[in-house]
Amino acid sequence: MKNYIHISILLILFTNAEIAIGQDSEQSKYSIQFNLGISRTLHYNQPVNLFQSLEGSFPEEQKPRNSPNVNLSIYRVFNSKNSLKIGFGSSSYRFWERAQSNVGDGITFVTVESVRRWSFYGLSLGYRFILNPERKVRLFVENEFIYEIPTQNYALLKSGLAIQPKIGGILNLNDNWSILVEGFFKSALTMYSDKNFGEDYKPYAYGVQLGVNLRI
Repeated sequence: MKNYIHISILLILFTNAEIAIGQDSEQSKYSIQFNLGISRTLHYNQPVNLFQSLEGSFPEEQKPRNSPNVNLSIYRVFNSKNSLKIGFGSSSYRFWERAQSNVGDGITFVTVESVRRWSFYGLSLGYRFILNPERKVRLFVENEFIYEIPTQNYALLKSGLAIQPKIGGILNLNDNWSILVEGFFKSALTMYSDKNFGEDYKPYAYGVQLGVNLRI
């Protein structure tokens, strides 16, 4: 039920923003954008124990690791400066961990190092503002909300809501095609860990994305 509530709230915000911006009938267009990026990912308040075993495992240290992300978006371009977007993508949160793990006798612990990864699908709604629309290289700021859903049934994780501000530049190749580069910081707004688990897992990521945009 909470999943539907979060998605409904995002759709309402998207619709209200579309009404508020208004449109320019001569310049309004749709565009499709494909992004591919790399990010450094971790979580707040580490170490957080996200792995349960009967023998017992206790993390001592956790560090960020690189993780790819991909996204396909549709932009509603209202005028030379303002546009709204809806998108779908996938990403993951990876981190290195050193933990003390019991060998099975309840007494003896050994140091174990591993890289953990959690993958998510994401539904995103956002807004882009072009700072200098008259230039061939256009600078922009963008902000989006992302509702992330685990790609599989992880025992301790659930869906969560994140915010992702961006800043970047767009190079126009012609009237329809453009390429872009953007830097971003994504941060969880809600807990991604089960409330009965007792650990607060709120991931974050920062990185760069390259994209191709086609006006249709």
